[in-house]
Amino acid sequence: MKPRMLGVMTKSLGFITLLLVLTTPCHATVYHTLRKGESLAIVAKQYYGDPGKAIFLLEYNGVRDPRTVKPGRRIVIPEVKFHQVQRGDTLALIAKRYLNDAKKSRALAQLNRIQDPKSLTPGTKVTIPVEILHTVRKGESLSSIAKRYYGHFDASKLIARYNGIKDPINLEVGTRLILPISDLHIVKKKKSPSRPSARPSTPPRGREGEAFLEKGTSDYFMGDYIGSVKNLKKAVASGLTKNDDISKAHRFLAYSYVALNDREKAKDSFRQALRVDPDLQLDPVYVSPKIMEVFEEVKGGEE
Repeated sequence: MKPRMLGVMTKSLGFITLLLVLTTPCHATVYHTLRKGESLAIVAKQYYGDPGKAIFLLEYNGVRDPRTVKPGRRIVIPEVKFHQVQRGDTLALIAKRYLNDAKKSRALAQLNRIQDPKSLTPGTKVTIPVEILHTVRKGESLSSIAKRYYGHFDASKLIARYNGIKDPINLEVGTRLILPISDLHIVKKKKSPSRPSARPSTPPRGREGEAFLEKGTSDYFMGDYIGSVKNLKKAVASGLTKNDDISKAHRFLAYSYVALNDREKAKDSFRQALRVDPDLQLDPVYVSPKIMEVFEEVKGGEE
């Protein structure tokens, strides 16, 4: 090969490499170091605005038992990526670039609600899901896994397609699944709107209790434990009408008291919650080991 032609090819390859780098968005990894008293639910509430997404933090960081998570541990906060379609892009190319598998293009189309994958419009923003690993346990099915991670059974079809499962009925224990999660967005803190000068109308008594309950649980997840206790007490005093709400108010009072190192008040709040719901169980995915310890002590005493 002539030196001149070799030089041209080298420059062309360099240009293509540069083009790929420029068209692939940078995505800095977000980390969080757990503080004393923090549960994964609190962290999920802080970053995603939803404590229920703690399960994704658990699985993504390979935490087998949430009770073993100790203060000082550094975890990754996974977040979806975005790709802006360029001229000549196909879903197969995008899937290969970000997910290392062109066959995942069908699932990518489903997640992004793209009706015709063959006609991508330049400028379209494609969501690249976070991939969560899950090992099938005894008694699990694709439907139960879909319900746990996506909140509905229909997602079992997506899981089967994403993992190339042809026989979803006979799912073997130990099978490693990759679950594409497309709604992990780190929320930005919004500035509090200025308060109106006019005094808002007072809601009905039941609704007032629900409003205080929502504010109290939100305060807890944001780390304002004193504010949480204040609002949750108001919720109870306002006359909550549903047993689930009453139990929840006492549970979060107990959580807040544990965070405030008031063990006796925490125990009393747990007792109140158990009177309303004797079958109450706590999930270590969503509460700290310290809370579990106090609850199990009360639960053992009740039994």
